[in-house]
Amino acid sequence: MALPDHTKSFEVQTDAFDFAIGGMLMQDGHPIAYESCKLNETERRYTVQEKEITAVVHCLRTWRHYLLGLQFVVKTDNVATSYFQSQKKLSPRQARWQDFLAEFNMVFEYQLRRINQVADGLNRKAELASLNLSQFEIDLSECLLERVNREANAHVL
Repeated sequence: MALPDHTKSFEVQTDAFDFAIGGMLMQDGHPIAYESCKLNETERRYTVQEKEITAVVHCLRTWRHYLLGLQFVVKTDNVATSYFQSQKKLSPRQARWQDFLAEFNMVFEYQLRRINQVADGLNRKAELASLNLSQFEIDLSECLLERVNREANAHVL
């Protein structure tokens, strides 16, 4: 990772997956910061475009201190996201997103999924974290007593 240089332009790469969103802040092809998070139950029911915009909004909120007042590029692997700012019919949620995005001087660019692998990888990692694991209970005091009874020198302690 590199330190940010405010004299150079930034690039934000974002991606959305069924259960998570992620992004990477870059400059001159070097990563500055990474961000990812799991989607809540409501966000999981969003359309693909809404999930992609959620990823953009989340990353811009996280990196606002780097990006506000500067011109930068947002790269996403969803073509429809590129046209979001010019969309006329909006839900109240989408209108709030458009208001937030209007604070920034940015340009959306479409990027093929195979090129946007880092942001895609961040999302898939969060999905794995949501897998359920089986749990079992151990009575620790019972195990310790059994072990102490087996060990001759443990009684001295």
